[in-house]
Amino acid sequence: MKARQNIRSITLQAMLLAVLVVQEYILSGIPQVQLTIILILVYAQFLPYKKLIPLIMAYVLLDNLLMGSISLLYTPTMLIIWPLYAALARAILKKPDYIHLIYAIGFSFIYGWSFLPASIIIQHLNTWAKIWTYLKLDFVFELMLAFNTIITFLLFYQPLMKLLTFLFKRTGSDLYKNDEMSL
Repeated sequence: MKARQNIRSITLQAMLLAVLVVQEYILSGIPQVQLTIILILVYAQFLPYKKLIPLIMAYVLLDNLLMGSISLLYTPTMLIIWPLYAALARAILKKPDYIHLIYAIGFSFIYGWSFLPASIIIQHLNTWAKIWTYLKLDFVFELMLAFNTIITFLLFYQPLMKLLTFLFKRTGSDLYKNDEMSL
């Protein structure tokens, strides 16, 4: 019985990873439109840290491999920022939905800003004026990502929560495992 439960759990995790990677690939042609922020927020409601963080790391590596964007400047940033987002999302799992929405919107900006060090190196932003100009120009894209996050949260958050509740019940997984970091 335990082996069957483990196989179901591993299969479900593989499906969750596939959804993350495929949606990123399908939506890659539309700037600042993605479901990644909402999907990871929802996944964090169900997966304990020991399953969530490896899933996110695998997503980042697969995303970079498939998109051909592996870079010593950008990939490490993604390997830090996405698992951090997932861990903090896991930490607020028992908070009301509006807290999750605020967190997701805030992350939309933090995600964009996290690439500033790499951009400083690549684009030779060697003065404060250049950095400020970069931030002002980039702000529009962060607003677009935040707007996308609001729309996807309002449209998909509750349906995804219901779907994953159903799927995790089918696998026999314990929902809302109490990790040491949950608030």
